[in-house]
Amino acid sequence: MEHHCSKLIFAGDPVGRHQTPQLDQLQRVREPVSRSKAGVQGKVADVVFGRSRHAESQNELKAFQILVATARADSWQEQPFTLEYREAAAKHRYTPDALVVWGTHKIVVEIKEDKDAESEEAQAKFRAIEERLAEHGYHFRLWKSSEIRAEPRLANANLILRYRCVAVPSTERERLRRAFASAPEIELRSLCEITNVPAQSVLRLVIDGAVYINWWKPVCLNSTVSTMPIGRQEWPARPDVERSLGEVIRCR
Repeated sequence: MEHHCSKLIFAGDPVGRHQTPQLDQLQRVREPVSRSKAGVQGKVADVVFGRSRHAESQNELKAFQILVATARADSWQEQPFTLEYREAAAKHRYTPDALVVWGTHKIVVEIKEDKDAESEEAQAKFRAIEERLAEHGYHFRLWKSSEIRAEPRLANANLILRYRCVAVPSTERERLRRAFASAPEIELRSLCEITNVPAQSVLRLVIDGAVYINWWKPVCLNSTVSTMPIGRQEWPARPDVERSLGEVIRCR
């Protein structure tokens, strides 16, 4: 796919001549590699999409944990494609760390240490990449380490992910739906007592987007659980967050 001397190359299309694959069918364009001898490879289990996410650094590992726990993306893919483009008569290749999609909103994500993201050279490079990606209909976001590691969101995300394998029966979902019909915000402790649903089941539904917590307050039994977003809504908060608990339950 070519736009003004730039093209996107997807897995299985080594020369970039085919149509863009369906976004939910994307694959990594390369196997994960550590970017230095000190680099850390790891995986994050994504139960929503039924697969593992491969990270190439500690920053990516933590970023992917946040994406799995909080983003409720329609689809997302690590190392989704390679962008080839020319700048100042030189040929460049760029592979994003991730592509996150909500509806028609497609965001290419670059994960960087703050010092690496803020240099003049990096800023010029990413401006050029942002312009090329826009020609293909993609937005660009530079996600810095300080944002990824911000607390208590990161700790909350890891707590929520402990319960990702919890199976929530339809009977528990229905009891929760009825409880929220009379009160859109309920303390977690009270919600569990009213519905006789264990806290781990409630917190598992956070990953689905069925219920919401305030990511910027430590999660505990005194935390508020809501059918609508609460607290600061910072990326990667889902843009279209108006789905109710009943709507989410019905589509599962």
